[in-house]
Amino acid sequence: MRENPLQHLRSMSAQGPTGSGFPEEGPLHRESSVLVLDVLDRIPSGYELQGLSKPSMYLVRARIDDETVSSPGEDVETSSGSIGPLSEIRFKDLTVESSNNLNEAVMESINSDPERHLGFYNRANNLSLKYHAFQLLPGIGNSKAIQMVKERGGSGWSSFEQIDKSCGIESVKLLAERYLGEMKDPSESPSLLELLVRSEI
Repeated sequence: MRENPLQHLRSMSAQGPTGSGFPEEGPLHRESSVLVLDVLDRIPSGYELQGLSKPSMYLVRARIDDETVSSPGEDVETSSGSIGPLSEIRFKDLTVESSNNLNEAVMESINSDPERHLGFYNRANNLSLKYHAFQLLPGIGNSKAIQMVKERGGSGWSSFEQIDKSCGIESVKLLAERYLGEMKDPSESPSLLELLVRSEI
């Protein structure tokens, strides 16, 4: 029986913080906070937010229960009582403001939890005889992927800055672009968001 070529990617998953105060069911129960992308008027009254959940990077909406939550860029804890329960939304349902703020929010999420995301660079391997997982990143071709494997060596990298210096890339930006592409098109496969960020395997 042939080994699944994506099995090694599954081993890169990381567990995120718990204790969001929501039931232990559904994909959002592990989320600890939300990066606010936009604040909208709620009909008939009140406000709601669109945001990016942490640590698993779901696009979400929630009722705002505390008027201090008022602008994009805030990081609101799900257990703070400031917002209601999270519900998932699609990329196409984001406001223009949310879309404009999303790239920065994804990069902030990656930088605030580097160990979770460094795993991709340190454990990525061949997906087939001719295709390396590094080639899932925008603009990375076969020769660049081979160079990156050589630079990584046996010990791997301890920071994104180390990757950038040794490989001449912007590692956080490339990973963010890949994640954004998957948010826009959930059918994109393999999904690094599902295999590395959201997996509980």
